Amino acid sequence: MKGEFPRNLVDLIEWHADELADQPMVLWQDESITLGQILESSNRVANALISLGVAKGESVSILSPNCPEYYYAWFGALKAGAVFNPVNALFTAEESAYVINHAESRVLMVHPALMPVVEAMRAGIPAIKHVVVMGEGAGPTIAELMREASPNAPAVEIAPDDRAAIVYTSGTTGKPKGAVLTHGSYVWDTASVSEALPMRPGDRLGLILPLFHVNAQVTSLSQFYAGGCIAMFPRFSPSDFWASVEKYRPTTFSSVPTMLAILLAVPGAEKYDTSSLRYVICGAAPLSLELANRFESAFGLRILEGYGLTEGTCVSSINPFLMPRKIGSIGLPLRGQPMKVVDDNLNDVAPGEYGEILVKGPNVMSCYFKNPEATAETVVDGWLRTGDAGYVDADGYFFIVDRIKDMIIRGGENIYPREIEEVLYQNPKIAEAAVVPLPDPFWGEEVKAVLCLKPGEQATEEEIVEFCKPRLASYKVPKQVVFMPEGLPKTATGKIAKKTLKS
Repeated sequence: MKGEFPRNLVDLIEWHADELADQPMVLWQDESITLGQILESSNRVANALISLGVAKGESVSILSPNCPEYYYAWFGALKAGAVFNPVNALFTAEESAYVINHAESRVLMVHPALMPVVEAMRAGIPAIKHVVVMGEGAGPTIAELMREASPNAPAVEIAPDDRAAIVYTSGTTGKPKGAVLTHGSYVWDTASVSEALPMRPGDRLGLILPLFHVNAQVTSLSQFYAGGCIAMFPRFSPSDFWASVEKYRPTTFSSVPTMLAILLAVPGAEKYDTSSLRYVICGAAPLSLELANRFESAFGLRILEGYGLTEGTCVSSINPFLMPRKIGSIGLPLRGQPMKVVDDNLNDVAPGEYGEILVKGPNVMSCYFKNPEATAETVVDGWLRTGDAGYVDADGYFFIVDRIKDMIIRGGENIYPREIEEVLYQNPKIAEAAVVPLPDPFWGEEVKAVLCLKPGEQATEEEIVEFCKPRLASYKVPKQVVFMPEGLPKTATGKIAKKTLKS
């Protein structure tokens, strides 16, 4: 349907329907699924949802790991005019029930492997009228619904400012909040990031992040917009990763720093043909300068570090592909997304000065669902308060210092954990590091370092402290060092779970 710029996500996923319908769109294990098959399958799901009574503007929850059916369910919900509500596939029954109830969903589409979670929470989700199994299982399955539904797209009018999704944040400060993202927000962010990378026809995205996260959603959509292909890895498996790269031949993959650190520690990459890769996208958490340099040196790949929030749909800035990069920065703002740094009174600060990073643009969420107070605190005069401390340099490149809420205040001195983590990563024995506050009766807070050493390495608390002393001001040197031999706890998207480490 290539023509005028897509007005909504349905237009976007059908952007290349006329000329590329027979081209592979999703590679999954040994399957090759064409764009035409995905569009027809999602039409059938849309018509099935409408027959189940789903009205425009109602939420449809999806609880599933990555699989091709995820796209059928997601796009089918959109074509029905419904609101996509992705549920974290690692949530407990209680956590899942909260998100589903809060989003006011009436239909839950679930992967058969997660039916035990549904059974455990069924009594707690009374508003759910239909549970659809995305695979083999008891009760209505997505395949059964699709067989009985029309393959033609339903006639549902969708405006750019209609709700496309309610995506829940990680809930680091209480219950998760549902960011309402519109069709226009997704379209704008997808087009902007596709231009910045750039995404070209025929490119392949190695999809290893979960589709319940905006990163995987927007990078997937970028392939529909650009006319590319999605090589969907069954899961992120360090031991199988490079073999999967050889098999699927991706142009790039989107990652988080923890994944890159893990891949560095896995031997054997040289055995595989990885020549298809042109660059690596990295975001979701700060990337240490030391890790970036080691990964690029080991694999000969450029890392394009970017930045964004769920509340900003996904990407707001990125190190450009065709312009100079600044390793350690989060790059330049995407087209149409102004960014700035402000002080506590929301006044602009000069280049090089620390403050809170703010983002503006059509990608910014419309609100937190049913939470006007949190919305008013977070979006001020159209500017999204990110809660991230950073600065902008004279060339317009932005740098993250730390999360403002992660900042340690010791006797009135502000300490940014990332600065200490950067020093810790310089130690060749350390594989993972996280710095969190340690309550102290005199200073208020002290510095606590939680570490995982590389295989075969040994170190003592005293050794780590001595390593830090010449590299940090005395008040920043860790007061306590804790070792976690099995690795630091992670969130579903691979970030180090600092909330757990604080407890």
